[in-house]
Amino acid sequence: MRRKQLYDTTVQSVERTLDIIETLSEHKTGVGVTTLSKELKLHKSTVHRLLTTLMLRKYVEQDPETSKYKLGMRLFELGNAVLSKLDIRQHAMPYLRQLWRSTGETIQLAIVDQQKVLYVDVLETLERVGVKSNVGERVPLHSSAPGKVWLASLPDDRLGDVLKLIKFEPFTPYTIDNFDKLKESVNQAKELGYAVDNQEYSTDLISVASPVKNYRGRVIACIAITAPALRMGEDKIREMGSQVKATADKVSQSMGFNK
Repeated sequence: MRRKQLYDTTVQSVERTLDIIETLSEHKTGVGVTTLSKELKLHKSTVHRLLTTLMLRKYVEQDPETSKYKLGMRLFELGNAVLSKLDIRQHAMPYLRQLWRSTGETIQLAIVDQQKVLYVDVLETLERVGVKSNVGERVPLHSSAPGKVWLASLPDDRLGDVLKLIKFEPFTPYTIDNFDKLKESVNQAKELGYAVDNQEYSTDLISVASPVKNYRGRVIACIAITAPALRMGEDKIREMGSQVKATADKVSQSMGFNK
């Protein structure tokens, strides 16, 4: 019985520690113990004890001026270690650079994680007016070109289940706001081989994305081109769509996929 109690306590401590880390990630400028304890509904002494342990292991830092806590560099190091083991990044980079040089626009490599698009590599445009994007940035499925590409890869029964979970949060006046419109956009992506985000997540930005498949034919990533809408008329969107599709096909072949 004593061993079981110890096990249960250990699991609870781990869960609380992870709750702290995840909550800190939502506060870019840091957060105090009182706020953390209120948000997590934990006693201040418990939060302080866990924070002290995290600080000793370099997972959390404390601002000496404000006394607020924020995530430490150790998590950044671990995140890079995980990314470095994603073979897709290694396989894709030469092709991403070619696409970057030929288009001059921002190129993104994305995967889907926890029902969100996650950018795992970014090559930013050198244009004076362009798109800024960050590795680790997450965007919703329904308002992003990579998200639509991933949805287009799902079998019909799985697609239906996933679409039911989507909350059609509006980001711009152009954001898709219902099941039928999204299904239509996903079907279009299936036909074209690439998807388009026409100012649906960020006003004045347009993205086109195409899927990367592994040797089994499963979509494991997406490649996207993102540019200001002022440089992306209908003809340019089709041209970029063809380019991103050709690049994604090459990366897929490097991963062992054969049509």
